[in-house]
Amino acid sequence: MNAAVLSNSYGEDICGALISKELKCFDKDIKIRAFPLISFGKEYKKRNIKVIGGHPPPPSGGFLFKSAKFFFKDIAATFFLPFSYINNLRKFRENTDILIVVGDTPLLLLGYLSFRKKAYFLEICKSGYISPHFAAERFFMRKFTNMVFTHDKITAEDLKKGGVDARFFGNPMIDDLREEGRYSPLQGNTIIGLLPGSRKEAYQNMKRIAEVVKEIFARKNNFCFAVALSDTVDKSKIAEAVPELRRKIDFFHGSFVEIIKNSKLVISMGGTASEQALYLGTPVVSFPGTGAQNTKNRLKGQKKLLGDAFVLLEYKPEKIADKIIEIIENTTFLEELKIRGKKRAGKPGGAGKIADYIYTREKQQSAQ
Repeated sequence: MNAAVLSNSYGEDICGALISKELKCFDKDIKIRAFPLISFGKEYKKRNIKVIGGHPPPPSGGFLFKSAKFFFKDIAATFFLPFSYINNLRKFRENTDILIVVGDTPLLLLGYLSFRKKAYFLEICKSGYISPHFAAERFFMRKFTNMVFTHDKITAEDLKKGGVDARFFGNPMIDDLREEGRYSPLQGNTIIGLLPGSRKEAYQNMKRIAEVVKEIFARKNNFCFAVALSDTVDKSKIAEAVPELRRKIDFFHGSFVEIIKNSKLVISMGGTASEQALYLGTPVVSFPGTGAQNTKNRLKGQKKLLGDAFVLLEYKPEKIADKIIEIIENTTFLEELKIRGKKRAGKPGGAGKIADYIYTREKQQSAQ
């Protein structure tokens, strides 16, 4: 049995890699090839999934329609990408039994044009919490999918009303969050986690976060700050971006889960990271930053998606600092936010349930 997994970018790669890993648990002989659209498939490689092709992210980081500033730059950088992507996929058309698409409807369409095969589609780029799917999107899902798996229950219910066979088994984005034992804070300290993001704008975002940290230090001297760095961010370079605070803030690679779990709340400029933080029970404070991922409009969408535990503020460091201190010192409200955040983020195990559904259905069809 041969499977092809198509995914848009970083967050989708995580989901695709986890589903692939779970499929391997059902059948160690299944051959899986991953085809990331705008990444080099690092998440697949980490889990020993073969990666075919790869492309660097465009100037916006993959948020083409979220910022007018990057729109034309993205068009110039990726104009020929769909054609080369389809040509690459078509080479594997004849020996692909299962097609799995993780991302958005345009990627689903690219998959069908390449393989002429219906896909198992994990649609995590859009949610009923933010906006309903367009009629054209529902049409493509009805025509080109075996099953649609959604980001949340509300989205599955909305799609079913539009005649789409959709189910919510859980969000794989929150699966596989494990402690790595690299961060051990002193007991009794009040910790605030800092998440500057995983893209190139993380360095400028860190400068904006630093202004908030300074204001907190001016009000309270008993808070500790820990930065959870993505593997894509250079530790020395990001520390140099905030020279006045580099001795007051701890920077760590590979300590995301430990930092989040030990923090009262986190200041986050990341998309996937914010959702994962809520699942781990830690409220998130965010504000507009640099880059297409942190525009005001996109953060408003994320607020709709993640709910009350995602606290969105204007970028006014003094007021942000006051709000953070207010939340931390109001223990009842803080606990309410933790409960709301975990409820909205959902439960883990989605990757395993999706893989189980795909494998069981394919085995049943092959037996007929």
